[in-house]
Amino acid sequence: MEKQSDEGKNLAKILQYYNLFPDHTNKIVCPFHQDIKPSLLVNLEQGNWYCFGCNRSGDAKKFVRLLNPRLNDLQALQKYQKILRSSKVSNLKLEYSQKASRGSQRQFYIEAYDYYHGLRKINWESPGDSEEVEEIIDYMSKRGFSPQTLNKARAKVNYSRSYGLIFPMLDNGKFKGWVCRTMIKEVEQQRKYLYNEGFSRATTLVGEYGSEDYVIVVEGFMDRLKFVQNGIDNVVAILGWKMSQEQEKKLKDSGVKYVISALDNDESGRKGTEYLKTRFKVVRWSYLKSLKDPGDMTENTFKKMYNRTMKFFKKEKRKWD
Repeated sequence: MEKQSDEGKNLAKILQYYNLFPDHTNKIVCPFHQDIKPSLLVNLEQGNWYCFGCNRSGDAKKFVRLLNPRLNDLQALQKYQKILRSSKVSNLKLEYSQKASRGSQRQFYIEAYDYYHGLRKINWESPGDSEEVEEIIDYMSKRGFSPQTLNKARAKVNYSRSYGLIFPMLDNGKFKGWVCRTMIKEVEQQRKYLYNEGFSRATTLVGEYGSEDYVIVVEGFMDRLKFVQNGIDNVVAILGWKMSQEQEKKLKDSGVKYVISALDNDESGRKGTEYLKTRFKVVRWSYLKSLKDPGDMTENTFKKMYNRTMKFFKKEKRKWD
């Protein structure tokens, strides 16, 4: 391997700061266009990069400049210098380019934690003048979410153009990783969500549980967020249609005896509900026929389904008890 230059070391530090790790072909997903598969080639020996998708190229300084379009040249240079002095990149190893050597699950967790918490905190009810923030507020408003809910979910703006909205994955308040949501239709057709590397779905329950002897179970993160939007916090997302044994154990260890299954109103959701019935006392969420999942709920349809479901749940619970 060619000896790594100072420019190469600086580029490696910039990429690490932004949690961008080259794959075995020395490519990353380009943050400057709607990239899904890695198309930006980095040379960590010489310190330069080139994207085959958008044809942009440059060095570490230009990378920072392009990622911060609202800064002028001097401000971007100051940002670049600040990153190089950051404690986050002070212990960078020269074998950084070998992604497989980054090590343990603990290392993945640290990188995810540092990345999310390194992003700017936003008050979505009073965000200030920001094009990226306004775009997210508009997108989420059309999906039925308020700025208050974005605050409660601790949403932030991500660096990636393809996946501009990022949320922390909190398991009873404990940080487990992050998930990004695309707002671009062309990207959504291939993949809606992007999780941090090393994130374990099977061992994570996203949401709050244990304060009651029952919990509402949904499939996806945004499904849970729709319940939060309607004032219900006692909800967990299992990030799929079938609950894992680890997730089941967490609920039982926290005192949960009953489950209201709001898994999607489709074949997979019904299969997942039947599986839950082998593990808990279960009531099915009273979906209206026209709705496929909780993400489709409006305030009015939520109230109808919630009232029906809770009435039936209380009736069944009296029988079980």
